[in-house]
Amino acid sequence: MVKLGSVELIADKDVKKGEETKINALFTSSEQRKDFELLEDVTRDKTGIKVTIAKVGFFDTKADTTDGFFDTKADTTKKKKEKTNCYHLLKYADLLKKLKASEDIKKGDKLGVTIETL
Repeated sequence: MVKLGSVELIADKDVKKGEETKINALFTSSEQRKDFELLEDVTRDKTGIKVTIAKVGFFDTKADTTDGFFDTKADTTKKKKEKTNCYHLLKYADLLKKLKASEDIKKGDKLGVTIETL
């Protein structure tokens, strides 16, 4: 795996350990659109992605794809050093993916989000 980038996002709600949440529920729209610089090129529908969120966990193309709905491949084509954000890099379906919190999260917590290639 190669790191594509990382960004720190502020949680918009409390989530208890073990409770399900989604990226679009945990972070406001403006947080999801916080830019970060790509460390490598990405190609739409070809670059496999792993997303790790502090206090939550991770998802990737190998996780929960039995229904074929969650693909977790880049939703944009961009070059190294270009700016992007979670909202534009991930497919909308991935922003709706249910994730279980690995720790308690409080509204206002700063959570690191790391994005890597597969």
